[in-house]
Amino acid sequence: MAKLVLQSGVGSLAKLARHRNAGLEIVYVRRGHLLWQTEGVAEPVPPGSVYFTLPEQEHGSAEEFEPGHEWIYVILAPGKAGPLHPGLGFTRAEEREISGLLKGSRRHSFDGGAAMETILGELEAEMRDPGYLHEARVTALARAAVIELARCVRAHRTKVEPAVRSGAQERVRRLVAVVAADPARSWTLGEMAAYCRLGRTRFATVFRDQAGDSPTRFLQRMRVRMACRLLRENERSITHIAFQCGFGTSQYFAQIFRRHTGGMKAREYRNRSAGAKLI
Repeated sequence: MAKLVLQSGVGSLAKLARHRNAGLEIVYVRRGHLLWQTEGVAEPVPPGSVYFTLPEQEHGSAEEFEPGHEWIYVILAPGKAGPLHPGLGFTRAEEREISGLLKGSRRHSFDGGAAMETILGELEAEMRDPGYLHEARVTALARAAVIELARCVRAHRTKVEPAVRSGAQERVRRLVAVVAADPARSWTLGEMAAYCRLGRTRFATVFRDQAGDSPTRFLQRMRVRMACRLLRENERSITHIAFQCGFGTSQYFAQIFRRHTGGMKAREYRNRSAGAKLI
């Protein structure tokens, strides 16, 4: 039987380099809030999401650092004329329907659900430690993964959504843009919620839906991004840059910087960036 699974595993990278795969990739994000791009278009990939790319689609991190996460992934061999290998056993009508659904989707990240995590987890375990009737089990699990992916995509497509965003969504989107443009501004969670005219609980829910992250973590991420730019562009002291980016103390800045860069210190980042410029 032709090989169905090209690659599988459990992953965690500080940055997913832009790359292309020969086959259909399906990823379930167990933990962490990611921002991945597909063919240059970025979208949030929060925990519990399933993310897919078609054969030869470029994808990878849209952020410089994305530590503190874990995913399960599988890359399935493609067919001669589409993303689905004939060994999966779909009828021609089913193959056309699923391929059309995946090719026609503008999004690549969807609510995953427990079923997808279970299927990919069992498939990864079977590939790592083959058991009795290995090939039959791989075929069954790979087929189930494609079916579950198609269900996730279709569930989003058929979900009844408002023709326009709600007022709350629009206000939160404006806040996201304001914070990204000026992360050094002093914000508390209460001030953010008040800016959007929402209670804290409702605000946190809408914000996570719009930004793929909690308000506090998003603000920290934007400040670390600003600090990275300043560390690359000027020779001011790290303490000065910490205050310039909105951190109250250099110690707190050091803690948050390491958290968002996979343990790297600000001085290490500056030295690495300076070395890269000399190459």
